[in-house]
Amino acid sequence: MPKKIKFESFKYRFLIEAAACRFLPPENMSLPWTKFLEGLEFRHDGSLIDIQWQAPAVGAIQLDMTAKFYLRGDSVGAVKRQSDEGMLITEDPVKLKNKAYFKSVVDRVAAAAGYQSVDVEGAAHRLAIERDFHDAWAESEDVESIDVKGSNEVCTAPEMRYITKRLGNLKGKRLLDVGCGLGEASVFFALQGADVTSSDLSQGMLDAATKLARANGVSIHQHLASAEDMRLSPDARFDVIYAGNLLHHVDVEATLSRIKPHLADAGVLVTWDPLAYNPAINVYRSMAMEVRTPDEHPLTWSDLKLFRKHFSKVETRYFWLTTLIIFVIMALAQRRDPNKERFWKVILKEGPKWAWLYRPLESLDRLLLTIAPPLRLLCWNVVVVCKK
Repeated sequence: MPKKIKFESFKYRFLIEAAACRFLPPENMSLPWTKFLEGLEFRHDGSLIDIQWQAPAVGAIQLDMTAKFYLRGDSVGAVKRQSDEGMLITEDPVKLKNKAYFKSVVDRVAAAAGYQSVDVEGAAHRLAIERDFHDAWAESEDVESIDVKGSNEVCTAPEMRYITKRLGNLKGKRLLDVGCGLGEASVFFALQGADVTSSDLSQGMLDAATKLARANGVSIHQHLASAEDMRLSPDARFDVIYAGNLLHHVDVEATLSRIKPHLADAGVLVTWDPLAYNPAINVYRSMAMEVRTPDEHPLTWSDLKLFRKHFSKVETRYFWLTTLIIFVIMALAQRRDPNKERFWKVILKEGPKWAWLYRPLESLDRLLLTIAPPLRLLCWNVVVVCKK
């Protein structure tokens, strides 16, 4: 085969394989994989080929054009005749070897440029489950009956009370709510004067959040996207990025990589999520399977360390230790079904009824977590506040 034709075939096969792959950009970079491929330069010198790129940083690799560029020779008609006659049809072995070779080349280029691989098929399946689950949840809710201020300021919402105090004055600030759900937090922040963009992979949840905003006399901006692929304008920046009860549904590393470029230089990222270590909560999780998605993964110590990889200043605050007794009472004494009621939502509505028990236990939690820091990992939730 002439070298020029072989070179063009190499380039074609490489790009075909690369287009079927999905990679996340390097830390601090937002150049999508598809845009990276558009900027590749291919050169050849005899049997050697150079693949070069200028962004996200200058780089290159050199390879031998060792792959074969022919198939076994079976035409479509021949394959069909063999199939009709009951003959065993196997995948073309040369084609399979070529595919494996070009996949290895794509992986080498991606690694050299700092991109991280993503399981496209697995990720798509997981996102579809999450989307359907949250669409159905949104449809089942009477959104206009939600008490936005009450659910965020009640004593049994310690995470949001702490976050509100930590963020301070939000008037005029650009705020992105990632994984906004029904919009309780989005609308709460909008009521405080923030310019809120609500993002979610579920259109049903976004519509619910918009309806809730209208019911409370404020407005929000919708943005339909998954947390791991935000698809925001490259120059979009926010003073506050909020992710409540989100990260245990997604790839933490990928999500932090995606949202960090959209945080303003003096901005704040604040998240809160459940932790993985409390045995009582894990028993509850094993029971409440109908109100949870199967891919949920409460945060581990390794997940928490990822924040320090991406941000120079990271603060953590832990909540719900002895206060978890309330959930034990709900399950055992009151015989409430965790598959018919979302306990973490019920506790917000019924907060005033539990104040007599919650408030003294909250004070006890603060004391215990101060004198015995290792107990923090046995808490239910952790709030993480980050700055660049």
